Amino acid sequence: MKRLIVAGACCLFLLACGGDDDVATPLPDVSLATLNILHGIFCAQETEDCRIEDRVDLFFDWVEDTGCPDILTMQEVLGDRVADLVRDRVTRRCPFTYQVLEPPGSQNFTLSRYPALETNEALLHGIIPRLVWHTRIDHPTGTVDVFNTHLAAGVDGGPLACAENCPPECVNAGALTNRDCQAVQVANFADLRSAPGSLRILAGDFNATPDTFVYRHLTEERQWQDTYLEAGLPECDADTGIGCTSGREDNDLSDMESPANGVRRRIDYLFVQTTPAMPGRDYRIDSAQDDDGDGLPTRIFTDDPNPFAPSCGPLPDPICWPSDHEGMQVDLNCHGDCGS
Repeated sequence: MKRLIVAGACCLFLLACGGDDDVATPLPDVSLATLNILHGIFCAQETEDCRIEDRVDLFFDWVEDTGCPDILTMQEVLGDRVADLVRDRVTRRCPFTYQVLEPPGSQNFTLSRYPALETNEALLHGIIPRLVWHTRIDHPTGTVDVFNTHLAAGVDGGPLACAENCPPECVNAGALTNRDCQAVQVANFADLRSAPGSLRILAGDFNATPDTFVYRHLTEERQWQDTYLEAGLPECDADTGIGCTSGREDNDLSDMESPANGVRRRIDYLFVQTTPAMPGRDYRIDSAQDDDGDGLPTRIFTDDPNPFAPSCGPLPDPICWPSDHEGMQVDLNCHGDCGS
């Protein structure tokens, strides 16, 4: 089912009732979507680079349909072809042009409607370099610190033991694997780089399900809120794919050209942290029912087979999915002194 399209930043309208004196007061939001776009580097030449242009276009169809969120975080933007397509689409798919913020030579892109005040990055422990990419954004509601990361997968030793060279901060936190250690380092980096009183958002592909050290360390030890669960949504059901974000094959196009759901794990997250308390500001996670009625509920992002075409499948039909992941979207309603 196609969603309601809303242009620009999302707003909640509260009615101050008083007969003929009723007025609508806009309450500003922070909206964000995240997706691992899938690199395509393992695809055969005859598949036309995994239909990368089709997939990037479908990604931006979803972006437009979601109302062009304030911030987009992307992972696996690998290679000049994918990066150039993203840079081109940000100039013509929304009522504004996103600023593309990217660490040199990396795969994590953060796209922001509003100005970036500063950027930082930190390399994470592991066999193949992974990083966390920090962007501080001058949002109308106040300062927002966004951390965009992609933790190690099995192919680059994520589940392997964090052995003799395991950093002391990881050992002290009880991390057993390289991926565990990366989660500790991401949380430490967010603590170090976040501005006092800012809204903190941690987004990306964590390659870890909710029953792992990675998830427990972030949510229990470090007090990051899982916006998916906070919005009242059910945990991933591997049998139906409901609530899941990953699991399609990424070595060919068969799953991305099939309207079948195909996902079976929840490993992509949008975490928020509002502590220490932000003076005068209170961000509340909009529910999956879109309580504020702005067309942007908190939910899985690209969770339907191409709703912008009558049908989808192998060429010449439009592609069904932009990625082997489905990502997440969140709507944060700001109450109080929100820069208005």
